[in-house]
Amino acid sequence: MEAKRAEPPENNGGSEMKQKDGQRIWRRGGLALLAMALVLAMLPYKQAAAAAVQKLPIGYNDELTNIKAEQSGDALYVPLREIAQKLHLEVGGTADKIVVSGSKHSVVILPAKQSAVSGKKTSSLKTYASEGRTMVPVSLFKGVFNFGIAYDASVPVIRITSGKQKLSLQSFVEQNRAALSANANGGKTGQKPQAPSKPQSPKPASSKPIYLTFDDGPTAHTNELLDILDQYGAHGTFFMLGPGISAYPKSVKRLVDSGNSAGLHGMTHVKSKFYASPASALKEMTQDNDALYKATGTRTSLIRTPYGSKPYFTQKYRDKVLAAGFHLWDWNVDSEDWKYKSDHQKVIDSILKQVDQQEKEGIVPVVLMHDQKATLKVLPQVLKTLKAEGYTFEVIQQNSKPVNFWHDKR
Repeated sequence: MEAKRAEPPENNGGSEMKQKDGQRIWRRGGLALLAMALVLAMLPYKQAAAAAVQKLPIGYNDELTNIKAEQSGDALYVPLREIAQKLHLEVGGTADKIVVSGSKHSVVILPAKQSAVSGKKTSSLKTYASEGRTMVPVSLFKGVFNFGIAYDASVPVIRITSGKQKLSLQSFVEQNRAALSANANGGKTGQKPQAPSKPQSPKPASSKPIYLTFDDGPTAHTNELLDILDQYGAHGTFFMLGPGISAYPKSVKRLVDSGNSAGLHGMTHVKSKFYASPASALKEMTQDNDALYKATGTRTSLIRTPYGSKPYFTQKYRDKVLAAGFHLWDWNVDSEDWKYKSDHQKVIDSILKQVDQQEKEGIVPVVLMHDQKATLKVLPQVLKTLKAEGYTFEVIQQNSKPVNFWHDKR
């Protein structure tokens, strides 16, 4: 169904590696051999317990950042866009061809082919998506852009340097030991741990699943919506705006902790701003995800664009945003609850009629509603009726197959 919502008013060949006191330090030197760096694509770090993904803090020069690396196999991976921004590198291109450029060097990353191209050389390069972000080996930034990479196993921490750092690795660790120790202990001194990089597999499919989704929150009414969902043993997926997340962080934490799913809806919900360019759309989703992380310690790859993805979220927008690891969701049941705020029965009847039609066509209903006061009057009857008809209220997960108007399954 492609109906869309109307708008409401408005490596290291030449590098020398030294090991001392449990520290592995890759010292900055001349430009490493690119082909070797990309084939190796790893730091010499192995995790004893490989069952869980370990998050490691990242330092840049003398700053301890909020960015985390992940260990995968024998390699350490970092979120491409966050690190590139910190290192003053440009990221562009499409989902199939990500271009990373510095003042002197550049590399083209081909995720589908798990390879990278620099000049005339093509080499293997493993990448993957984690929490809406494209992850690349940290060694890429040494092999291509000649940044220094150091790893201290005693804390642990990854440190990237440009040559402008003033502290030695040992001094850097000592300066940040309290924060680094808190991370190593799972954030027991107040730091929130990162979410797992891979989402859990969804529960076995119900014979009659349905996805309830709520846009434009969180608001002053979010807790009341959650109360109603709890009353009926239901869950929903909330596509939230960044400013609302910052205003109601406790509500967001509650919805995540109680088994609901968090999605992103941007920052402004203003067409001229969000759709000003593909870069502006990506920036809003990234900022929204940062707000979610600040409130909950988790990120998400689920997005819904303002007013739905058609007609504005065209190929060039999708290539830019989905290349960052996001997954686009629209809906196939439009409650129009924003339009008929005072006619509750009209909204209820419309939802039930559309859900019935989707079920007859063998399509899992994805219902669009809004986090607003009027929805509090509609939701109980909708839940009561659908539950009596045998529906189970599932949440959209980060590995769920996307439903959107463009049929874009990325």
